[in-house]
Amino acid sequence: MGFGDVKFMGALGLYFGLANIITITLMAFLFAAIISIFLLVTKIKKKSEYIPFGPFIVVACFIDMLVPFSIIFWTLAKIFTLGMA
Repeated sequence: MGFGDVKFMGALGLYFGLANIITITLMAFLFAAIISIFLLVTKIKKKSEYIPFGPFIVVACFIDMLVPFSIIFWTLAKIFTLGMA
């Protein structure tokens, strides 16, 4: 994550607020992890190549704007607590 991503997340935090920026951050990291693992396993990207993080932040923002907060929060709680919550 470069400093441009940090500034982008800061600007989004001012616009969306604390609760939504936390869900956006978690979704962005989740999407980035899944897609990056896929790209590395299929050898589309090498370990030495960069994978930009900005597109994952943008996708997470669009999902946050279109899906109600309660559904996003419930889904992330189920994913990150392994279904215990």
